[in-house]
Amino acid sequence: MKFLINSIVLIFFLVAHSLSFSQSNIPIPDSINSFVFSKGANNQIKLITPFGNHFLKDSAFIYEKFKSLDFSKQINDIGRPLNNNEYRSVVLNEKLHLFHNGGGVVFEEFEGSFRRVDNSTLHLNQASGFYFEIDNRLHLYGGYGLWTHKEYITFYDPTVKQWDINYHNSNYVPTARWKAIGDYADDKLYVLGGRTGDSNVALDIDFDLDDVFLYDFESGMFKNLGKVNPFLIKTYSNFALPKYESSIVLTTPEKITMIDFANNEVVENIILGEFLSHNSRFPCFIVDNSLYYISGFDKFSVKSYDLTNLNSGEIQKNIYPLVDNSAESNPFKVVLIGFVSLLFFWIIMKLFVFQDHIKDLILYDKSGIYYRKRFVSMSAAEIKFIQLLSSEPFVSASMLNEILSDKEYSKSHLTELRDKFILKLKAKIESLTGEKDGIYETKHKDDKRIKSYKANSAFKKKTSFIIHLFKIK
Repeated sequence: MKFLINSIVLIFFLVAHSLSFSQSNIPIPDSINSFVFSKGANNQIKLITPFGNHFLKDSAFIYEKFKSLDFSKQINDIGRPLNNNEYRSVVLNEKLHLFHNGGGVVFEEFEGSFRRVDNSTLHLNQASGFYFEIDNRLHLYGGYGLWTHKEYITFYDPTVKQWDINYHNSNYVPTARWKAIGDYADDKLYVLGGRTGDSNVALDIDFDLDDVFLYDFESGMFKNLGKVNPFLIKTYSNFALPKYESSIVLTTPEKITMIDFANNEVVENIILGEFLSHNSRFPCFIVDNSLYYISGFDKFSVKSYDLTNLNSGEIQKNIYPLVDNSAESNPFKVVLIGFVSLLFFWIIMKLFVFQDHIKDLILYDKSGIYYRKRFVSMSAAEIKFIQLLSSEPFVSASMLNEILSDKEYSKSHLTELRDKFILKLKAKIESLTGEKDGIYETKHKDDKRIKSYKANSAFKKKTSFIIHLFKIK
């Protein structure tokens, strides 16, 4: 009996899960070849085609045909197919508008269809610029066109049905770009990243930008906010991102990332595999608490994700500042970093000097001599003799006699002691350095009757790197 109850519960769970999944995965009819994925003024998800709208209702698409072919004819006259690569959508004055991605052409929702309202031309000068609305006016920042990236803001003026440039008062102007991520709030445009490149080469080798800045419409000034936190992997988007509460929502295959510009915060919600099939050639929209997006690459469907799930304690979150200016805001930390950097540079410089210093020297201490990480032990007499060679231009025979013995020997015996001593020392130096005549006998430069000894190589007393580090000269 218990087994039967458990089986029924399991079957019920699987069926419920299947229904839940099917409700969030709505196939797009095969009859739709070209469309714009959009959200209407009434928050209704729709697919706009040249001949009619497909509204999402009760987990299915309902088709409403346009009463006339005027919209289809106007699209044909423009010469650009109706899809999300060519057209973007935005709600202005409680009406859905379509405008061409390159700039210029603007359509307005009218009597269940669309009509063209601009008196401009398809200039293709701001492709993939960031689009946003201020006081029911469409604005574009940046973009690409006529072989250059753009750094300015333009807006569509419905009173004259033309586009105009937004003039600023700023000496600082951010790098020109397209595909920027942005948000408009409290009379300020916030922008991060995007892509730019050399206008003289192909666009497929442009590169990501890592800056964050704002434009204050009240003062007409740009302000650099710093570098984007390197934890934020993706820094560009083809579309304006939807906004949920105070954050814009960026989807990647394993994350939903919430970016709050005003509060300088990024919250990554780890949702493994949820957006693997998300097609980034289409925008995302939020209706109530659900995020809608296009899934698939050959056969399309509309999926939704309930954003309230992010409140679950089971969702792993990574929280970090969008711009990390902690070092810049702490003068002591800046000084400390500068001091540590200077100290590091000093140590590295001294290390190279020290290595060059000892490279060709024979070093000695009380136990022996060293050469290029090799060592030979020495007697006390040999060390004393080497010490004299390192400080005197030569060592005379009488000086060496005093080192070898404090007794009175005959001249011939002292000569024999010196010869054996020098021969043994030469052998040790040869085994260490490969130099056969490391020590040799010569005549005193002022008195040819006096024997003396010199070294072919320089001897230097061994010192530690720490002592050398703090040695000024």
